[in-house]
Amino acid sequence: TEFAVGDAVVSTFFPDWLAGEPLIEGFATVPGDGVDGYAREMVTARATSFTHAPKGYSHAEASTLTTAGLTAWRALMADGKLKPGDSVLIQGTGGVSIFALQFAKMAGATVIATSSSDAKLERLREMGADHLINYRSTPAWGETVRKMTDGRGVDHVIEVGGPATLEQSMVAARIGGHISVIGILTGVAGELPLVPALVRQLRLQGVLVGSRAQQQEMIRAIDANGIRPVIDKHFAVDDIVEAFRYQETNQHFGKICLDI
Repeated sequence: TEFAVGDAVVSTFFPDWLAGEPLIEGFATVPGDGVDGYAREMVTARATSFTHAPKGYSHAEASTLTTAGLTAWRALMADGKLKPGDSVLIQGTGGVSIFALQFAKMAGATVIATSSSDAKLERLREMGADHLINYRSTPAWGETVRKMTDGRGVDHVIEVGGPATLEQSMVAARIGGHISVIGILTGVAGELPLVPALVRQLRLQGVLVGSRAQQQEMIRAIDANGIRPVIDKHFAVDDIVEAFRYQETNQHFGKICLDI
C-alpha cells in the first residue's frame, strides 16, 4: 500500500534494518555486497527494500542517497543531533563529505573543510564551506581547526580518513565532541591515541550507513529544502569497470553514477 505503479523509488542499504537501534552486523544482507545489487535492469524485492525517491530527482540522483547521503544524514542528524550554530569538520570531497556539507549548511551550521587540492577546496567554498584547509600544506590541521574556532574545537567531525587522520580529528574536536568514524581510506588498522580521547571526553561513534526510517527522514528533508546531489560523471552500466577505474584515480568530486 505504500507504493503505486510508476512511483520512483530508491533502494535501502540494509533491507532488514527498518528503524530503531542498529541491528545488523556486517554486509551479508547488503545489496551489491552480500547479495545481488542493482547493476541490472529488473529487480523483485520486498517493499521494505525501497523508499520513495525525492520529488523531482532523476534515478541517478536518487541512487547517490542510499550509502553516502544516508551515512552523512545519520552521522549529523541522528547520532550527532546537529543544531543551528554547531560547527562541523568534513574531510575531502567524497560523497559522504559533500552530503555532510549540504546537510550541515541546511541546518545552519558552520563548516570547515579539508582537502589536498586547492581547486577542490574552492569548489567546496562555492557550495558554502565557511573555512578551508589544505591538509598537505598544513599537516597539523587539527590545531588550525582549533584556532578557527577560537580554541574551542568543532562540535562534529566527519572522519573518513581512518587511522592516519583520527589523531588530528581528536585535536580538532571540542571537549565532549562527536567524531563519526566512517571511512578507512588510510587503512583498516593503526594506533588509537586513547589519551586525548579520554582527557577530552570525546565521543567516537562508528557509522555504517543507516536504517530505512532514517532514509525516509532524510528524503523528507531533501523534499523540503531542495538539495541536489553532486554528480561528477556518468557511465553506462556496461562500462562499470571503467567507472571503478575512474574512482580509483581520486579525481572525482562527488558521485560517480551508472546509467541503466
